[in-house]
Amino acid sequence: FDQYARARELQADTHVDEMPDIADDSSNDYMTKVNGDGTTTEQLNSENIQRSRLRIDTRKWIAERMRPKKYGAKVALTDGEGGPLVVQVLKLADQEAQANADNPAT
Repeated sequence: FDQYARARELQADTHVDEMPDIADDSSNDYMTKVNGDGTTTEQLNSENIQRSRLRIDTRKWIAERMRPKKYGAKVALTDGEGGPLVVQVLKLADQEAQANADNPAT
């Protein structure tokens, strides 16, 4: 089982390693179009760009599932101002004691 798990981790890492190569490859991002008068112009090949985006997104999705601790979304708990979340737990007896101290019986 350890060998299988390690192989899956390496597979996820390989997918992540491929992403910059896919993003940097602009070889088919433009096509040469021949106009009616015989001149040529470069035209954006949006299909190739969308395919590259899909290839990267698919690799990200796979890597997130295979190694969620490494590539999964990180969740940070913060207060309303972006500071660290502080959880205060008060026992009912402490709350009653505080209430009695704030409002002494006359």
